[in-house]
Amino acid sequence: MTTTQPDGPTTPAAGTGAIAANGRRGTPSRPGAARTAGAAGLLAAACVAWSAAPLSGARGPAIAILAAAAACAALSVIRLALGVAPTDPGSLGRPGERLGAAVADLIRIVPSAEVMVAGVLVLEALHPSRPWHTALLGAALLAYLLAVHLAESRARLSVLRPQAPLIAAGLGLLALAAGAAALPAETGSTASLMAVLAALAAAVVGGLVLPL
Repeated sequence: MTTTQPDGPTTPAAGTGAIAANGRRGTPSRPGAARTAGAAGLLAAACVAWSAAPLSGARGPAIAILAAAAACAALSVIRLALGVAPTDPGSLGRPGERLGAAVADLIRIVPSAEVMVAGVLVLEALHPSRPWHTALLGAALLAYLLAVHLAESRARLSVLRPQAPLIAAGLGLLALAAGAAALPAETGSTASLMAVLAALAAAVVGGLVLPL
């Protein structure tokens, strides 16, 4: 007499369940998201290093701010790797998994990117006036925030195409402000002209931002 074994779950069903669990846990759904998260990590490291340099003569508060900014930069990359979607409690079984999910959810709710940007700006403000250095830092911070947005939303770079004129105008205004700040104090007429151009450019950018 032969016995019939009960049918177990098929491989496609198991794979589907794994994919669904990964989706609930916020795992990147396409390779492009991982590349964008990696780009955000590189930009974060570059911003922290650029704002802190040179480190010679740095005192305790500056070193503490640098450490906090570096830690937040690392946390922001970890957050992007984890994904923004909270973990589904129903998919967890063992206590170790629940503890790991709690830590992951805590990392998700910490505004690490915002704190890193604030720390970088404070580090830059602690240095003497250096307009073009600050302008390049502003452009790098803009690129970092855009990379974070793309990684969190799992969107492609083409999603920023409608905002391209506004981004270009903002970068132009940043360059104009850096040029005006770099002018010597003796060039009164030139500085006044640059101030007028900066005001006009700011008005144009403001008009682009305001809804019609």
